[in-house]
Amino acid sequence: MKKYLKRIGEISLRMSEIADLCEKEKRSMTEDEKTEFESIRIERGILSMRVDAMQAGKPVPIESRADAFDKIVRDSVTNSTQTTIKLERADVLQDLASAENITPVTIGDVIQPLEKGLILNKVGLKLQTGLAGDYVYPIVAAVDAEIAGQEVALSDKKIDITKLQPVPKRVGISIPVSNFAVHQTRGVLLEIVKTQIPQALQRTLNKWMFQPAEVVAGCAGCFNAPGTTVTFADDVPTYKELILMRGKVYAKGVVPDGTEAYVMGAELYAMLEATPIDAGSGLMVIQNGKIGGIPVFVTEYIGAGKIGFGIFSYELFGQFGDMNFIVDPYTGAKKNNTYFVLNTEFSMTSARTEAFALGTTKTVAAEEAAG
Repeated sequence: MKKYLKRIGEISLRMSEIADLCEKEKRSMTEDEKTEFESIRIERGILSMRVDAMQAGKPVPIESRADAFDKIVRDSVTNSTQTTIKLERADVLQDLASAENITPVTIGDVIQPLEKGLILNKVGLKLQTGLAGDYVYPIVAAVDAEIAGQEVALSDKKIDITKLQPVPKRVGISIPVSNFAVHQTRGVLLEIVKTQIPQALQRTLNKWMFQPAEVVAGCAGCFNAPGTTVTFADDVPTYKELILMRGKVYAKGVVPDGTEAYVMGAELYAMLEATPIDAGSGLMVIQNGKIGGIPVFVTEYIGAGKIGFGIFSYELFGQFGDMNFIVDPYTGAKKNNTYFVLNTEFSMTSARTEAFALGTTKTVAAEEAAG
């Protein structure tokens, strides 16, 4: 069995190396890495089954993550001690020989559900985590080749490289839980952390991303100062106006890459689902969740009467530094509450404002003009 456990450990280490490399280089796995990862994942599964078979009939005292987390919180409350947990990756290997406790809280418990609630995830972008220092994103403007005769010197082409340095902003969440619940429930506390914290982050980050106005000073999303702004002729934009809106973005030399999308509120979305493209085709402006083949996503944070369009690969989005999770039995002591507190830092930066456009309906535009 030892040789199987050793090989499982080697595989787990290699999988972590691949994940760490992709995270460090801020990219997806290459085709070779995908092939290797899938191959060793299958091998690990087979080896794990062999180990399970050899362990048949022998109790393996593996403590559940929920119970382990409950114990941490209860000990903190009982002993009146504040506990700080640095969220890190979960161990990919549970060593059956030592049967150590499974890590009760990991960065994946927060980040993975968080990503599923972000519109950026739906267009294929991934939140970068664990960033450090002043990362610099080089943006290279498009350059053209030239046609020249034989032995004719080529002229120099300038490549405009803009350095963008994200300014991380602290994002904190505090959730009170009664000490009665701490003592009387089992396995519930971890679920509170895994659901409530990501949901709170989702709301804040989606608002930061899509609200045209700054959320707070220095925190503005991609539609705060877009490269293109348009006013629609009426309160329901036409198919032509919406197609022209994205055409204005493409005309600025921003190349579509599969991350382009429209964003609007539910009311406008419903109106456009019921608005014909023309008099005879029977097609609606929004057809199967798309406008002219481009996905449409709904968020009320963009505001009434507003429609955004963007190529979202140009919106740089990252989590910086550590995620520190604190079990605090002091702050809510008078109310017999224990607080679960998470602090971390996020940054959003538009690499090219030309990649985004914001349209406003006639009535809303008139109201804004009138102040």
